[in-house]
Amino acid sequence: MTEVVTPAETTHPRPGDQELIPLRPGTTAGASSFTLTPALARVDGALYGGTGVAASVLAMEAATQRDALWVVTQFIAPAHVGDVIELQTTELALGGRIAQLDVRAHVGDRLTFCALGSTAHPRPGGLTGQYVPMPAVSPPDDSAPMPFGPADEDWVGEGRRLEYRRAAPLGEAPPSGTLRLWARLRGIEELTPAGVAYLADMVPPALAHAVGRMGGGFSLDNSLRFGALPPTEWLLLDLQGELAAAGYGHGRFTAWTPDGALVATGSQTASMVHLFAPDEAGGRQGG
Repeated sequence: MTEVVTPAETTHPRPGDQELIPLRPGTTAGASSFTLTPALARVDGALYGGTGVAASVLAMEAATQRDALWVVTQFIAPAHVGDVIELQTTELALGGRIAQLDVRAHVGDRLTFCALGSTAHPRPGGLTGQYVPMPAVSPPDDSAPMPFGPADEDWVGEGRRLEYRRAAPLGEAPPSGTLRLWARLRGIEELTPAGVAYLADMVPPALAHAVGRMGGGFSLDNSLRFGALPPTEWLLLDLQGELAAAGYGHGRFTAWTPDGALVATGSQTASMVHLFAPDEAGGRQGG
């Protein structure tokens, strides 16, 4: 017998999420779309990986009216500024609390990215806790800015919405290959799972940092798992570059609120195509 669950009070998509990615509902069940604007694209006008993951989260939440639990997004083909990206969310299994979902994103007949994931209603009295400690680092106000994107003031790409600050270690030095950043979305005071997905597309710079370089690469996949997300503006991204072979890199991250709540974990694979020495950066960082 299917358990009957009272729907959560949150209505998806949330207003802040609509501000981040204006997702339009389609005329059939599970259909939605958005236009790729410069603010959602990389400097070269192609889809920013964080946009694709965030859009996958929004589509899943909107289709089920439940909060995202996990999502893994695979990037298939590029989309460019001006393209209309059409998403189709399919329910693979729908239970009283948990929904298993598939998202396919097309530009015309071309598959651009796809995602698998789950959304869920909370389980009252269920297991709750976190089992790893937050790194000891400087708070956001005492952390130095880290440039992201071109120094050109006319640039309107995804970096104009993103702010990163280098978190300095307090106490022992971090493990080799670690990059710790405070991150926030300008103009958004409370992050959502989609906002976390948008911010956390930073494993490629961590891989570059691991070898003393700057830059990044193109995401091939991005996996996130979400916990409870209390109201917060800043997140600490504890990024770890782990492995690279023949130009392809793998790494992972955890995301923390300033109060020490662990709100997300994830991993990423990227084609590492933009690497340069720090003295060649010219105020730039990222892909």
